[in-house]
Order: sequence, then C-alpha cells, then structure tokens
Amino acid sequence: MEVQRLRILSVGAHPHDLMHAAGTCGVHTRLGDTVTWVSVTNGAFTHNEDLADELLKPPAQRDPAIVNQTQEQYAAMKEQELRTAAALFGVTDVRVLPFLDRPFRLKNHPEAIDMLRDIILETRPDVLIPGYAHLSRHHRLNTGLPDDHNEAAYAALEARTAAQIPRYGTSEQIHKIAATYYPGLYYEKDQYDFIVDVSDWFEQIVEAELMFKSQGHTPAYARRRIEVELGQVGWFSGTLYGEPFLFERPALVSKITVPASMLRQAREGSKKHISRISGQLPDKPD
Repeated sequence: MEVQRLRILSVGAHPHDLMHAAGTCGVHTRLGDTVTWVSVTNGAFTHNEDLADELLKPPAQRDPAIVNQTQEQYAAMKEQELRTAAALFGVTDVRVLPFLDRPFRLKNHPEAIDMLRDIILETRPDVLIPGYAHLSRHHRLNTGLPDDHNEAAYAALEARTAAQIPRYGTSEQIHKIAATYYPGLYYEKDQYDFIVDVSDWFEQIVEAELMFKSQGHTPAYARRRIEVELGQVGWFSGTLYGEPFLFERPALVSKITVPASMLRQAREGSKKHISRISGQLPDKPD
C-alpha cells in the first residue's frame, strides 16, 4: 500500500502558540511528512514577564538591561526561541510575519491574508492547523471581542479560501487544502474529535517549553505545565500524554473503522489498562 506523505501548515498568533500541536508535528516529521510553522505576529507585546516584574518595582530598583530592551530585541529573542523549539520536532521551515500583537486585528492588517496565501501556494499543504478560531472562551477579551488568537486563525482561514480562487490576469497554480483541524486544548473534552498520542514526545515538549525563557518559563514550570495540560488529555484517552483536535467538518469515509487503541481498551483487562496509563507498558496505538 502506498505510504501517504502529508504536508502540514500550522499557524499561530504568537510564537509560543505553535506549541499547541508541537508533539503532533513531531509525530509527522518522524514519519517523513513536512511541516511549516507560521507565527502571524512577532509576539513583542506578549508574555514579557521579566519586564512586567521590573515595572512593578520602584524606578530606582529596576534592572536597566531589562527595562531598556527594545521591542525589536524582545521579538528577535522570541523568534530564536521558536526556531530552536521547532527543531526539536524536526520542523525547519519556520516563518514569523512582521505584525505586532496586543492587539492584532485583521481589519487593520488585511495584507496578512495575502502573505499567508503566498505561503500556502508555496508550501501547498494538505492539512491546515489554524489555531483556535471561533470558538475559544478561554482567549477572549473582557469586552467579548475576539483577540489575537482568533484574528490570526481567521486570517489563515481567509488565506486558505483565497489560495483556491483563481486570480484574473495570472497563471499561478491555485491550491486547495484537504483538511483543517483545530487544536483542542482550550475546548471541553466532549468536543474533541480525535487525540494524537504524543507520549513519545513528552521530553521534547517539556524541553521546548523551557526554550521560551523570555516568557519566564523555568524547568519546574515547563514540566508541570505539560504534565497537567497533556497529561489530563492522555488520562482521558487512555495514554500518558495526548494532543486533542477538532474537525472543521465531518470527514467522508468509505466505511466504519475502529482505531486499534479503542479495540485494545475494550479487550484488555482493567489491570493491564491501569499499567498502560501509568506508563508501564510501552506499546502505542496505531
């Protein structure tokens, strides 16, 4: 049977947002698939915890090296952190668009759609992971208006549409993306459509979290965050660590198929299941 090779495009609002599907990307690069990461903003105004801590102090007690850092310097640091983290998952194609965050509003930067469209036409992905548009109650401003995350995802979706529409007066080849999946970490468990087992990538994910020192991440924080976020998904799905996703729309299939992991859980005894979810059994679902 022919091996399916996929091209995946993951789009986030800020550099760290690409971590929401990092383990899944590692799974696919290991299989020989290609992955591109795009951050719509440079993250210059997001999670600068060192500066926030310094500005809580009286002026005389502040560290000049931190308070005098420019937004360009901070953004460059975040981009390097992203590239270093991406390499842990075999992702070498990393793009950071030149837009400022907090806020990023698509109505103010419609050119973001054309830039993402160009990336789609260049990389020709089969799968789009656009962040969490529509949807997330977690990332909304108190006003109820969408924030950077939603706006960046809308830009990716608009670019997806633009890439498949012919433009008059050009001969460029259009492209249609086959499937769009939303990362599910900020959704309720009963909304998940599927979960990717990323247990083999746990240490790389922790290491990648630690890369974002600009956001104040420490070894203890990075490990605890991944244990809690991906561990509760893994517990829910019967493995150690998982990354959840939502379908944009139902998939058309030729027949009902049952994943090997579900058959296994139904057929193995309770003691074996407890051993598996405790990390004492090495085998993984197909």
